[in-house]
Amino acid sequence: MTELLSLPSAVSTALEHFRPLLSAADFQRLCETLDQELPAAIRINLLKHEPKDFIHQLEQRYGWQLSAVPFCPSGWNLDASAGSIAKTSEHLLGDYYIQESASMLPVELFDLSGQPSPLVLDMAASPGGKTTHLIDKTADRGLVIANDASSGRIAALRVVLAKWGAINQAVTCLHGEYFGSQLPETFDIVLLDAPCSMQNLYDTPSHPLRAVSPGEQQSLSNRQFLLLRSALQTVKVGGQVVYSTCTLSPEEDEMVVQRALQEFGDRIRLDDGSARLPKPAPALNQFGNQCFAPAMQRAVRLWPHLFGTTGFFSARFTKLASIPSETGGKPAQTGKRVERANPLSPKDQQTLSGWMRDLYGFDLESVLQKQQDLLMENGNGILLAPERLFSEFFSLPFSSYGMNAFKRIPGGFQISHEFAARFGISFQQGCVVLNEEQSRAYWGRQDIFDISIRKDWMGETLLVKDESGRVLGRAKALKDRLKNLLPTRLY
Repeated sequence: MTELLSLPSAVSTALEHFRPLLSAADFQRLCETLDQELPAAIRINLLKHEPKDFIHQLEQRYGWQLSAVPFCPSGWNLDASAGSIAKTSEHLLGDYYIQESASMLPVELFDLSGQPSPLVLDMAASPGGKTTHLIDKTADRGLVIANDASSGRIAALRVVLAKWGAINQAVTCLHGEYFGSQLPETFDIVLLDAPCSMQNLYDTPSHPLRAVSPGEQQSLSNRQFLLLRSALQTVKVGGQVVYSTCTLSPEEDEMVVQRALQEFGDRIRLDDGSARLPKPAPALNQFGNQCFAPAMQRAVRLWPHLFGTTGFFSARFTKLASIPSETGGKPAQTGKRVERANPLSPKDQQTLSGWMRDLYGFDLESVLQKQQDLLMENGNGILLAPERLFSEFFSLPFSSYGMNAFKRIPGGFQISHEFAARFGISFQQGCVVLNEEQSRAYWGRQDIFDISIRKDWMGETLLVKDESGRVLGRAKALKDRLKNLLPTRLY
């Protein structure tokens, strides 16, 4: 065990469980990899930026050294500390998401060619990193139902979606089995990033390695299979399901997939995930005395030494025929249902669109058409909401949906911070540019004095940028200053 001496005890103990699964040479490489610091990684918001141009800006601005994640075009590994990554204005504005690179693989396994606006279910979505990836993958033109069974995790999910600038999404708080039993053959693709033991061989403060008893392992495996069965039931025939975990425990990976292959037979196909990778990372063909189906080699097992990631497992299925669903009572619903908004009247929509065009030079109508969205009103708030949500999921209990885009104020309207951060880069006017000192003051939530503003903009909410063109937020033009409208708590 000399190769384990320099590793934390929790990692060394976990490694002994996996030693029989690797050759001596691969086990040595694994130990050497675990002895090195795991690189931080970010995924660029494709709703707001072209990755390579934006990465160049980050390198120039912060002196970061970045390298591409080999299986995710919008993912990048970097040498900066996670602390500095989390404190930038770009991160606060949702320009990128901090995400371990292995977690970027599941969404990249989906093949969405020929599906310009797919219907998507993220069955266990919180905290929302993979949900934002799905929204990017569909260019926010499909509809993503982001579900989590834990009501305590819904708030974090909603914050991540708002920060990302997502519109065509809705959040639900339902048990995963609900979808298979109540919405059979509904979705084009389903992601099940299943709750797991997190035996990924990295001991971190946020995800500490711990001992997992055989009873807990069996309980997790059973739960994972029930969720996978529901995912396969709720996807359409011809649709895809990706099953993933952040554990290397075969009981929660290959054994769950094997159970699905045995139970559903020729009604499903395990697809080859190797095409998404620069080199093979096959799943196990045997664990203990159990031999797996030959097709298991098509699933992906990311050992840390292969790509410098945490341990991870992913498998993609294509549904070839119907899988019967139970017709009993509905599984218990958790969380509260949000009140539905009402469509904005045609007259008010015309007024709002005209205001956006006159003040910002922004064509709101084209966005509504392109994204297939509606303007919905709830009190003084106006949402951008996915049209398909109301035509196809009228009875589904939502916790939230769409983007809080505008609100009514005396004499007119005001854009939200989320709308400004998502679409402000396309504004042709109605913008003020702050110098470096003023930008620092703005981020300090100070009002900005000694700045020249057009008289016809007085009283309006203006977009705020810095000298490099970064969108910072909004400010209200007053006679003597720009009133800072940066939210009190910016995510």
